[in-house]
Amino acid sequence: MLESHGASRILASFHDIVPNWIFAGLYFSQKYIDQHPDNIRKIADGLVKAYDFIATHETEARRFLPKYTNVEEGLCMIAALREYAPIEPMERINQQRDLMVEYGYIKSKISIDHMLDYRFVPHALRQETN
Repeated sequence: MLESHGASRILASFHDIVPNWIFAGLYFSQKYIDQHPDNIRKIADGLVKAYDFIATHETEARRFLPKYTNVEEGLCMIAALREYAPIEPMERINQQRDLMVEYGYIKSKISIDHMLDYRFVPHALRQETN
């Protein structure tokens, strides 16, 4: 991607600098969780299937990216893909929080424990991460 903006080479990848950075998560209001637990379970199951597909059909999966991201196919074919981690270790979450405090993105080391809810992670994946 940097080459498309004029950079001649990449000295380090993002993962070289901060390995396993958490880029996204699924967020639902408590009201939605209470009213639609089956939908949330289906979303979680679909996410697992998607990551399984990516892991077993990487080239084919990368070919879907231009359609949904408007990124050139050539870049999609070489971009880093993050592995699926259904349960992120608290140490990694806190490390990211500490970096955000250090660089001024948030003001204090707030706790997000009350926002983490792993009950919709498929049981087999819970066992793999514990």
